[in-house]
Amino acid sequence: MSSSLLCSAVRTVPSSLLVWVLFLAGGGWSSGAAAPAVGELTTAAEVRALSAVEAGQGWAVRLRGVFMGEADPEGIAFVVQDETQAIYVQGPPEQVAGLARGDLLEIAGVTDPGGFAPYVVARRVQRVGTAPVPEPLVVSLDELDAGLVDAKWVEIRGIVRSVEPKAQSDVPPPPPGTRYEAPSNPSPEGLAPKVKMKLAAGGARVLVQVSGDVDPEDLVDAEVRLRGICFNLHNRNRQFVRPFVQVPRGVDVVVETPAPADPFATEPNPVASLLRFEQLSGRSGHRVHVRGTVVHHQPGVAMWVRDGAHSLKIETTQGFDAPLAPGDEVDVLGFPARGEYSAVLEDAVFRRRDASGPLEPHWLSDAESALQYDADLVGLEAVLVETRRFPDRVALTLDWQGRSVAAQLFLPAEVATPAGWSPGGIVRVQGVCAVITDEGGPLGGLWIPRAFQLLLRSADDLVVVQPPPWWNAERVVWVLAGFLAVAVATVAGVTLASRRRLQEQERRRAMAEAEFGAILAERNRMAREIHDTLSQGLGAISVQLELARVHADGLSTPIRNHLATAHKFARAALAEARESIWNMRSQVLEQRDLAAALESILRQMTEGTGVGSSMRVDGDRRRLPPVMENNLLRIGQEAITNATKHAHPSRIDVRLAFEGRAVRLEVRDDGTGFDPDAQRDRESRSFGLVGMRERVELLGGALAIESAPGRGTSVVATLSV
Repeated sequence: MSSSLLCSAVRTVPSSLLVWVLFLAGGGWSSGAAAPAVGELTTAAEVRALSAVEAGQGWAVRLRGVFMGEADPEGIAFVVQDETQAIYVQGPPEQVAGLARGDLLEIAGVTDPGGFAPYVVARRVQRVGTAPVPEPLVVSLDELDAGLVDAKWVEIRGIVRSVEPKAQSDVPPPPPGTRYEAPSNPSPEGLAPKVKMKLAAGGARVLVQVSGDVDPEDLVDAEVRLRGICFNLHNRNRQFVRPFVQVPRGVDVVVETPAPADPFATEPNPVASLLRFEQLSGRSGHRVHVRGTVVHHQPGVAMWVRDGAHSLKIETTQGFDAPLAPGDEVDVLGFPARGEYSAVLEDAVFRRRDASGPLEPHWLSDAESALQYDADLVGLEAVLVETRRFPDRVALTLDWQGRSVAAQLFLPAEVATPAGWSPGGIVRVQGVCAVITDEGGPLGGLWIPRAFQLLLRSADDLVVVQPPPWWNAERVVWVLAGFLAVAVATVAGVTLASRRRLQEQERRRAMAEAEFGAILAERNRMAREIHDTLSQGLGAISVQLELARVHADGLSTPIRNHLATAHKFARAALAEARESIWNMRSQVLEQRDLAAALESILRQMTEGTGVGSSMRVDGDRRRLPPVMENNLLRIGQEAITNATKHAHPSRIDVRLAFEGRAVRLEVRDDGTGFDPDAQRDRESRSFGLVGMRERVELLGGALAIESAPGRGTSVVATLSV
C-alpha cells in the first residue's frame, strides 16, 4: 500500500483509538521498539499536510531523510529533508549531538502542531549513513516574503545592508510543544560567534543568521549569494510575520560583487541628487557617500544633516561616545530609500570630520516653504495652544497662520516640562521639519503636501516671546465654574426657602381652615338658635302688631301711631336677624360652587332694581378649599351690597378667574364712585371694607380697590391656591 493511500485509510479511524493502539503496539514512549507500519506517516509532505488540530492529535511518524542543519533551540532542533520536502524536528539532545550535514537519518516520533506549521517530535533519531545534500530551491526575497517556504533549503541573492552581532534578544523562545530541554553547555561549534545580516533586493528585506567570524567591512554593500534554511517569525494566531534565513555551519556566503575597498574615500554625492532620475539609472540598491553638517542627532536612532540648501534624514543604529552636536561635519554611508516625502538613508554608518559653527534655522513664511526644508532646521513664531506630557516626550500644538502645527520634544520622564510653556503664550520655535504626506496626492506629477510637524532638539528650541494673558481659557473655566457653584448654591437656597415658605403657608392655611371650621360650626349653631328663637319670636310679634293695627279702628290716633311704630321696629329687628343669619351661614356653598353662589347673590341683589348685571368665569372651573370659598363669597357679597346700596349703578359685573395656582375675584360697577383717599380716613368706621381686607390678609392674598367720583368702583381680590 502506498503511503498516501495508507494515510487516507488511517484517517478514517477515530484518532483517540488510533493513538492508543499505536502506543500499545510500540511498547510505549520509552521502549524504543519499532511501531507497526499501519497508521504511520512516512513522508515530510504528509506531516506538513496536517491541519493544526490533526497534528495536535499526535499521529505516529517514521521518516527517512538527510540532515540539513541545526535550528533553534540549539542542541535539540534540526531540519531533515526527504524525497518530498523538508521539515522541522525536535529530538533527544543526546541523539542530536554530533549530527552533521549529509547524515542520513531514520526518525520515529509523533506530530505536533507547532506555532506556525506542523513538525515532528522524535523519540528516536538514528544515523544510518550519508547521502548527498539536495540542491536548494532558488527563490527571490519577495518569494520568501510570501511565507510558503518554511523549513526549506533555499538559495537567495541580494545586497548586504548591515552586519551586526546576534544579540540575546534575537534568540527566539522554544516553540509550543517543546518536550526536550536544550543542553546548557553546547558543543564548541555552538559557541562559535553568530551575526545577523540584513539582505536587500529591490523593496524586499530579509534577515540572515551566519555562523563564524564575519567582518562587516567585507560584506556590507556587497552583492552576495547564499544558501540556508528558511524559517519565520509568527504571532500567537499562527500568522506569518516575516521570514529569516539560517545559514548552517560550514556553508559559506559567496560574494559575487565585492563592496568598495574604502567607501569613505569616494567622492561625496550631493544630498539633492539622491533618488533623482540620473542617480536611479546608475548603481541602484547600493549605498552612497554623503557629507554634511549635523542638524540634530538621536543616538542609535537617526541623524539629520544639511548639505548646502538641502537636508537629509539618516537612519542609523551606530553607537557613539556622545551625541553629535549641531554644527559637526560628518561623512555618511547609507542606502537611499523613499522617506515620508524626501529621500532618506537607511542602515547608515558615519564618521565625524570636524566641528563648525551653529546652524541658523530657515524661518518659514508659509506652509509651502516648508516643503523645500524637509528634514532641515526651520523656525516660526506661533501661539502655543496645548501642551501634553507623555512618558518619553512632550507633545505641543501650535497655532501658526491659522493652521495647527504639531511639535514634540523627546524628554525623559524624570525631567519636568519647562516652566512657562503655558497655553496662550506667543512662542518662537526652532525644530527639524518633517513634511506630512498622509493626505492623498495626485496619480502622477508634482506632489505638494500642505502639512508638516516639528521635532525640537532641546528645550532651548522654544522661547516664550509673550506669556499668556492672565485670563486664559483655564482660568476662565475656573471662574465660570465658581460662578456656577455660587449660582447653584443660591438657587438651592432660594428653593429651600421657597419650600419652607410654602410649607409655612400650608401650615397656616391648615390652621385657618381648622379654625374656620370651628368658627363656622359655632356660627351655624348660633344661626340655628337665632332662627329658631329670636327670628321666630320677632316674626310672631310682627304678625300680632300687624293684626292689632288692622283691628285698631276704634282706637285713638296716638295709639294707632304707637302700634305702627312698634310694627315697624319689629319688622326692622326681624330683617336684622335674617341678615345676621345670612352672614353667619353659607348654606349656599353647601349646595353649589363659588361661581354659582356669587351669581345667585348678584341676581338677588339686582332683581327688580333696574340694575344690569353679568357673571363671567375664566379658566378651569373647580372647587376651592372651604375657607377660601367662604371668604371670597363674603368679599363678593360685600362688594355687590355696597354697590347696590351706595353707588346707584346702572350695571354691576362680576368676574371669577382661575389662573394656575391663583384665583382672582373682580366686582366692577359704573356707579357714583368715591375718593379712596378720603375713604381711608373713614375705614376705621366702615366695617365692610375693613372686613374685606382682613379676610384677604388672613389668606395671604392681595386686595385692590380702585375708584373715583363719577367713575365707578373696582374691587379685585387675588388669592394663591
